[in-house]
Amino acid sequence: MDRFYRWILLYFFATSTLFSQQQIVQWEQILKEAKEKNPQLKQAELNLQQIKPKIEKVKSDFYPHLALSASSGKSYSKNFSSDVIYSYNLSLSFDLFNGFSRINNLQLQLLELQIEQENYRRALVNIVSNLRESFINLFFAQENVSLAEKILKRRRQNYELVKLKYESGSEDLGSLLRVEADMSQAEYELKKSQRAKETAIREVLSMVGKEEFIDMVVETNVALDGNVEKLINREPSEIITQIPEYKSKQYQLMRAQLQAKLVESNFYPTLSFSASCGLSDTTLIPSGDRWNASLNLRASYNIFNGFKNLNDLQIANNNIKIAEFELYSTKLTLLNNFYVLKNNFIDAKELLVVREKYLHALEKQSEIISLKYANGLATYYDWYQVEESFINMQKSLLNLKKELILSELNLKKYLGWLETE
Repeated sequence: MDRFYRWILLYFFATSTLFSQQQIVQWEQILKEAKEKNPQLKQAELNLQQIKPKIEKVKSDFYPHLALSASSGKSYSKNFSSDVIYSYNLSLSFDLFNGFSRINNLQLQLLELQIEQENYRRALVNIVSNLRESFINLFFAQENVSLAEKILKRRRQNYELVKLKYESGSEDLGSLLRVEADMSQAEYELKKSQRAKETAIREVLSMVGKEEFIDMVVETNVALDGNVEKLINREPSEIITQIPEYKSKQYQLMRAQLQAKLVESNFYPTLSFSASCGLSDTTLIPSGDRWNASLNLRASYNIFNGFKNLNDLQIANNNIKIAEFELYSTKLTLLNNFYVLKNNFIDAKELLVVREKYLHALEKQSEIISLKYANGLATYYDWYQVEESFINMQKSLLNLKKELILSELNLKKYLGWLETE
């Protein structure tokens, strides 16, 4: 008796230790850790931050330039005699007009920022969506374990039922061996689903940068987002305009147009203003009456430079046409891919409704024929066929649910939706 109690206490201690090591996780926790530790996301953030100083650099061209200089030197005459001349100068310069190049340069840098923002958005969406997919895989891995346990329990009940009939002489050995093999198969599938769950946990941990294994349990249920169905009923040509890849191509077209304007600025004259005030003398500290000042207004125009500007303008205009073709080609590709993903999602959703009806019908049919078989009113083959169909439909339905959730996730990922909930 004491030995029996020791075994009970040992079992209780082992199971309580096991469950204490399990960590219940929510989607929000996983998402927060990924944002803090994922290196790809950090790199995308750094690329985005590098654009802002470039914009400030372009803005500096709109301000006047102020410079202070000091120099000393000698100017030798024929007899090599000279005094040291000390000079101090304060100068101010400002470009009044340069063919709108400063404004176009600033707009160009702002476009670069928008392109980087779209690239960052795509990187963030991909990372978070991949993490969400791992989270969904873990959830359904748990569901597969639960289903495998139920199927194993049912297989054992079936085995006991056929065994009783075999022992009573109303069933043959082949039927008993078949349900025994089914029971072994169910035991294997349970162990396999447990290993698959372990793999799914490891995948989630790798996404958040954890090396040690933690037995995680997902509590958050996964469900369809009603906003997706509202969206896919809209005009597809409007939907794809919000996809990061399309917006990025739009900005690249605008960039090509601005670059053409920058080339056109070379055909305009330039106008600049400068002013300077200085002191120069043979003493280190010049006297107050040795000062000089100047004011300059300068206009220039490049008459001929070997057709360079004309060639640059032709290249820039060709780049605009290339960017237009790329935008249109991207639009067609995005439209085609959208229809594929949308129809896959709708197919999976409609099929799920049909399969749920089949499952409900098979469940009722299984209850009826199992009762008949137990009472000798149905043959083994009729009962076994319904039983197999019912069990296989349960597996198929769970896989279809996972496929539906993942098809919605792929659609949202494609459209650039951020999985924050």
